[in-house]
Amino acid sequence: MKKRPKPLRSGDVVAVVAPSSPVVRGRLRQGLRSLERMGLRVLEAPHLYDRWGFLAGADKDRAAALQEMFLRKEVKGIFCARGGYGAGRLLPYLDLDLIRQYPKVFLGSSDVTILHLALTQHAGLITFHGPMVEPGFSQRMRPLTLRSFQTLLLDGGGFGGTISGRFLSRRTMIGGELTGGNLSLVTFSLGTPFAIETKGKVLFLEEVNEEPYRIDRMLTQLRLAGKTEGVKGIVFGQMVACGPRKNRPSFSVTDVLSRFAQEVDVPCFATFPSGHGAENVILPMGGRISLQAQSRGRAKFRLWY
Repeated sequence: MKKRPKPLRSGDVVAVVAPSSPVVRGRLRQGLRSLERMGLRVLEAPHLYDRWGFLAGADKDRAAALQEMFLRKEVKGIFCARGGYGAGRLLPYLDLDLIRQYPKVFLGSSDVTILHLALTQHAGLITFHGPMVEPGFSQRMRPLTLRSFQTLLLDGGGFGGTISGRFLSRRTMIGGELTGGNLSLVTFSLGTPFAIETKGKVLFLEEVNEEPYRIDRMLTQLRLAGKTEGVKGIVFGQMVACGPRKNRPSFSVTDVLSRFAQEVDVPCFATFPSGHGAENVILPMGGRISLQAQSRGRAKFRLWY
């Protein structure tokens, strides 16, 4: 059973870490102020503003900062500053058995996907796929995203509602434990000790700035690796800026997802409002999701942990 973090309360300390690319200082500052307006106290983790080439500091420094924030008693939550690239380089330096003893709210998405897989599968924690401090909290949050933050992270309750979307399969109900994240990072995990475990789970996948043929290639790799066998369902998040290039013959990304759904023959839903789009509903990784078709291209969902 996964370890459930305590919900955040007004006045709690949340640490902001930079596990991937360097931060944009001005936008990060806006996000920090937004967290403070929500009643949280912000702790800037060590090396938050470091820059080492395309990384937010040396690997060992970023890993040490992340681990320290898990171990520090006054820190009740850890929010990732931004994505980009580099989170996977931290994994050799993290003591996941030690981190297991300190469950707390951990929030991030995109490149942070690989950390979600490590923390849920190897440390036994429930984590949260959702907005980064920069840019997520540095701009006005959309209604669903804000409500999911308040309900899941502050209240610790279940969150649900009705969204636009459709099932790409004959079966129109999905339910189970959540795993996944960004498609590129999920694919990157294959062949490593942190390879995604999908059997008996609901797989969530989202992407940004990838052409349809690249989406198809990654989905095909997951299928050939056996990661669609025994899956309870697949929930596709937003595929942002994933259209074909000009004047290049192509299927649309919708064509790719629909064909994939036919090939794997498991319940598949598109599109859940999480990922790189304007809405980025928080998902409890290692927690639960249920989705059921309604009339007129709508679906009812619920998230809890």
